[in-house]
Amino acid sequence: MTQLSTLGTVWKACHAKLYEANTHDAIRLRMHRAFSWMRKADDFAIPEDADARLIFSWVAMNTLYAKWDSDRANREPEWQTREDFLTSMVKNDAEGRIQKVLLENRKLCDRLLSEEHLINSYWGNPSEDEARKARSKPRRIGKHYHVADEVIKILLPLMTCITMLRSQLVHGMSTYGSSANRSVVEAGAVIVFEINLAMLQIIAEDGLWQDDESWMPVPYPPMKPHFRRDS
Repeated sequence: MTQLSTLGTVWKACHAKLYEANTHDAIRLRMHRAFSWMRKADDFAIPEDADARLIFSWVAMNTLYAKWDSDRANREPEWQTREDFLTSMVKNDAEGRIQKVLLENRKLCDRLLSEEHLINSYWGNPSEDEARKARSKPRRIGKHYHVADEVIKILLPLMTCITMLRSQLVHGMSTYGSSANRSVVEAGAVIVFEINLAMLQIIAEDGLWQDDESWMPVPYPPMKPHFRRDS
């Protein structure tokens, strides 16, 4: 049984109790959606289907942190919502699961952090100088891997790079299966999937699901149609 399957079994038991009690609707829906996308991501192997594994893993993470506010003028930008969520996850990670993922995959993390094509400033001035700055980033933040209180200083810039990679893929700014970006796509696919597993553990096993307010509101909850529609 895979770690995802084991974790799914743990959450299924918790979900059943919450469903019977008719409570914690927000986290039940978020976790249901997240597990559905994670199971699909798990169907795609690396390196053969790294693009798909990365995209489906990202969707799984997105369903955990996304918020919705109809007030467009005062709506918090998505990057801020994501960073707040990741910061909260690290803060509540009493077992150091996220730090463990980063340490075990440090070479992959450094590969992503040093890729100039995943840094916004590079595209403003795609030059050797900007590329050199990007290549020095892993050295600048390397000291934070072993300090539990500083893990977020690695996770946030890392996820910023992967956000750029995600955008290149889902917006068609990259070729499916391209040899030009294989190393970063494969690295990103591993990191997002493993970080998701760690966060799902924190939620399911460490009781973070109990903080109901932090999971609300859930964007686009299931709704019955107001009018009957003919098929």
